[in-house]
Amino acid sequence: MRKILLFILIFGFFVQQNASGQCTLPAGKFATAAFATGGSSIYKNNVLWLTWGAQAATDTYGKHNQTLANGSSSYASINMGGGRYLCIQATISNLVGLINSYAPGNYSGDSMDDMYNIGGTGTNNKLVSGIRNTTDAASVSFTLTCKATIDGVPVRLNGMVLGDAESLAAGENFTATASGTWSIVDLKKNTSVTGAYEVRKDNLTGNKQKLSFLRGNDNNTGAVAFLTFNEQAFQGTDLSVSFDVTLKGGGLTAISLGLLPPAIDGGDAPESYGTPLHMIDALNVKYDNIPVNTVVNLNTTSYQVGGLEAPVSGFLGTTGPDADNKPLYSKDAMGDNNDGIAGVNEEDAWPAQYKSFSYKLYYNPNQTITVAIPYKAYRDGYIAGWIDFNQNGVFEASERAVATATASGTSVNLTWTVPANRVIRSTYVRLRYGYNLNELQLPTGSAVGGEVEDHKIFIQGSAITNPMLPNKGKK
Repeated sequence: MRKILLFILIFGFFVQQNASGQCTLPAGKFATAAFATGGSSIYKNNVLWLTWGAQAATDTYGKHNQTLANGSSSYASINMGGGRYLCIQATISNLVGLINSYAPGNYSGDSMDDMYNIGGTGTNNKLVSGIRNTTDAASVSFTLTCKATIDGVPVRLNGMVLGDAESLAAGENFTATASGTWSIVDLKKNTSVTGAYEVRKDNLTGNKQKLSFLRGNDNNTGAVAFLTFNEQAFQGTDLSVSFDVTLKGGGLTAISLGLLPPAIDGGDAPESYGTPLHMIDALNVKYDNIPVNTVVNLNTTSYQVGGLEAPVSGFLGTTGPDADNKPLYSKDAMGDNNDGIAGVNEEDAWPAQYKSFSYKLYYNPNQTITVAIPYKAYRDGYIAGWIDFNQNGVFEASERAVATATASGTSVNLTWTVPANRVIRSTYVRLRYGYNLNELQLPTGSAVGGEVEDHKIFIQGSAITNPMLPNKGKK
């Protein structure tokens, strides 16, 4: 099991709240890289698929069957909220042979579009994530170099993604070599057909690993692999990463290439409360049952893929956060619970006792609210919380409580004194867990590690009495 590497940079630049605007692209270029919106994979929110061939702004997710060359690039401009954008560029170089763009699903034996798509499967798929050789039985090779920035500052990508974009046949193969470790995480089997689907890993010098897709059965069988980087992967001051690709078709065949962007956990209260960003302790990659230097047939009933799993510590409540690839503002503060692989228990640190109560219990001026906040830790840190008592739509410094969260502890008490200007109406609370107290001074801004949770608190006001109607209190 290996952890996807976190950012090493200290994100001091994040604490500024001034927006720097969207990503700046070269003239005539378009940001088309995208997350899949459909398909069977549980990792649709994790993989940013690089898309190719766009000729105009209307080619939203790339354009099928366009010639690619040295210098061809895929771009992403991802709104992280709060005016911040994650900007990504991936560029082809050292190209030998002829390649073009490909939308998985254009061949009846494809399986990538069943796992990841936009618009549907088959020819309805608009996600042009594939690169294909253009000449029957031709071999091609190239290098893909990727880099990312947030607000113009280089940041580390978490990993790379490789998938079978067409339908690998017995006489076809493709490989990818990079600094890190490969793991098969997605697989569509078709055990009813004759024919293996074989892969192999080889460790190379320089802490590189090559993943080889050796042959397939050309019939709705396909796999996707994640690469988790090692320290040698990051090059220069721009923290770029690269991997080398080879591709050989019996006729024509294609691969899909993607990225695991920086893993960020954000808030999900209404937008007026601002945008906190936590560079989360990224997910673990489970072993994929493929020993090094061993050919393994994936298309068997017994083979089990690896995959991503949540961290076991370093978060609030009982469940670690998953990556948020977009703002999740919501009126009920449930946007994060309802999005991603962590599930509905992702945000569960605010106890049920304080989720809905009569103002008479805890909400009169000068009363204290003391709440036990559970967490799981592997190092000392802090937990800060804000309650919007005066209902002005922002969390203020006077509404903050904070406590030290030790590595050996399991919960801390946060205590607020109810102010005189409190409003008896449902409100919101924000909890932030992190390791640098300076990063938790504000309810917005960025922190390295930890988690942020937002919750709606239902404050039950005075009952409205009418002798002809049931007695009901307003929330």
